[in-house]
Amino acid sequence: METTTLGTHGPSVPPLAVGAMYFGTLVDERTAHAVLDAALDTGATFVDTANNYAFWVDGGTGDESERTLRAWFAARPGARDRVTLATKVGARPRPGGTSVADGLGLGAQAVRTQLDDSLRRLGTDHVDLLYAHVDDTSVPLAETVGALQDEVRRGRARAIGCSNITAPRFAEALRAAGPGPAYAVVQQRFSYLTPVPGTDLYPHVLLDDDLAEVADAAGATLTGYSSLLSGAYTRSDRALPDGYRHRGTATQLAALAEASRVTGLDAGQVVLAWMTSRTRPVLPVVGVSSPDQLASAVRAVGTRLPADVVTALDAARTVGP
Repeated sequence: METTTLGTHGPSVPPLAVGAMYFGTLVDERTAHAVLDAALDTGATFVDTANNYAFWVDGGTGDESERTLRAWFAARPGARDRVTLATKVGARPRPGGTSVADGLGLGAQAVRTQLDDSLRRLGTDHVDLLYAHVDDTSVPLAETVGALQDEVRRGRARAIGCSNITAPRFAEALRAAGPGPAYAVVQQRFSYLTPVPGTDLYPHVLLDDDLAEVADAAGATLTGYSSLLSGAYTRSDRALPDGYRHRGTATQLAALAEASRVTGLDAGQVVLAWMTSRTRPVLPVVGVSSPDQLASAVRAVGTRLPADVVTALDAARTVGP
């Protein structure tokens, strides 16, 4: 697969990230390892996890995803060196906490301690990308950015990024970086269908044009999660999430159907191909639970949509609520 550089000086990655959110919980370890084996074979070597995946699943603690990756690295000598590994800190519940709102946060000591724990769970001495998971407005951004920069200087992170942040806060974080390492990547919720403005998606924050413009000016890479809306584009048993049904939805779905007819891709694949074919690409973080699903996603991001298809999809997307 073709690769792209994260930010201006970060590692090179393929045009999608393998989302490991449910590895070790809803996706058992054996299946997760089969997915990762297939990812290695196909060059889909950008792997995305977090230090709280997936605490909200019945019986989950938040350790499962990182520990599943550790077991895979241990069973596949050399695999760690071939993978661009991203994890996130800040949104793991405090002891006794039950939600992201009870998160450990992004103070300097909290960042260091959480990364200590993640590296232990992952069985590695560094990650390639360290995200601030959910913006912590109780901590000065200069403190958070400084703590992440310290991890780059210590060699425990190659690059830093942020997720679930507003455009003004992102711009402030970039200023706070000064001459040191700045956020190379920003990861937000993003899909083809547009939600009703003001829809409460907490703790998710949508990728909007304002943030994308700030990222462009800084040379930061955009990544998007929840791109396939939990399978709603292709599965009749998965309803569109609340907030994605409005007067423009039918027009947007019709445009996807036409693009599918023209390209031979299914609707979900069209979404992923559109994300990476846009003038302002967004690398999808794709949660997969089988090697076949991974192969479908790899085919999608390896397909360059014709310009007229992208134009038609973009035009339909302007039909909103």
